[in-house]
Amino acid sequence: MTTRLQPLSKTVADAVRDNVSPRRLVRPALAGLCHCVLFLAVTGGALFGAASLWRAAMADPRFRMDGETLGMGGAVRECPEGVEELRAIGRAFSGRSVLDPFLIGDLRRAYGGSVWVKRVVHMRRAFPNRVDLELLLRIPVAQVRSDNRYWLLDEEGVLLPVEGGRTPFPRLPEIVGVTARVLGERPVFGEVWKDEGVAGGLGILRAFWGSPLAEALPVERIVVNTGVFRGEDGVEKTIRRRFEVVAENDVVVRWGTYNPGVGAGEELGSAEKMGYLEELLRRDEALRPGVCFDVRTRLPGFTLTQ
Repeated sequence: MTTRLQPLSKTVADAVRDNVSPRRLVRPALAGLCHCVLFLAVTGGALFGAASLWRAAMADPRFRMDGETLGMGGAVRECPEGVEELRAIGRAFSGRSVLDPFLIGDLRRAYGGSVWVKRVVHMRRAFPNRVDLELLLRIPVAQVRSDNRYWLLDEEGVLLPVEGGRTPFPRLPEIVGVTARVLGERPVFGEVWKDEGVAGGLGILRAFWGSPLAEALPVERIVVNTGVFRGEDGVEKTIRRRFEVVAENDVVVRWGTYNPGVGAGEELGSAEKMGYLEELLRRDEALRPGVCFDVRTRLPGFTLTQ
């Protein structure tokens, strides 16, 4: 049996012609198009279904906050003046779903903008309709008497948003000037009261709070001296503020200037003054009403006079 060989050029030409024939091209293209349409239909249906479920969940009243379900913990009870403002922030979010992806960020900005909130420590969703917060709040620790009104400060000297009345706030030590001109101008709420008398008074209060004298000498007020004197030439000159500490038992401590560190020259530093006060309190005549401790200088033999 004899096989006739085709010319190589004719064989290649036939193969090319068969591979590019419309029938061989159209059938795979139609199959691919059908697969693509089917994939898009399934994906679109799934996305539409998921979107519908998401909208239904967002509208579900079981996931909606009522504005009173914000768990702020026990710290709020230490700061009663700020409770209403913090609750008002919570009520402003009434109706928002806890599933809202922007909820936590919006809450952080709202609470972070409050003067009463020093820092938002932690925030998380608690299903079905609650957000638990951990807030570091600004707690009033002292009050300043200025222009015959009282203003609240936290430990950093930030002025808290409580309208000052003419009656002192209970159970808070006062920082008061001997004259109305002593203390500097009051800042706006939320800013630090930078006056030297106010800052020094807070520094002295911190020294007492952190010492063994906190119970023996509970501070009632810090009296800030004028800090201005008239020289021999008749010109008024400003000097550093000077302080006196008045305890609840009518014991007076002549403190002098406020030096947070080691004193310069003849002036003692705050830690040294507290040490000498502890020594003076061991005397038999200590803590009688009207007794005055003087810890202003390094003079030998500190005075303890009535």
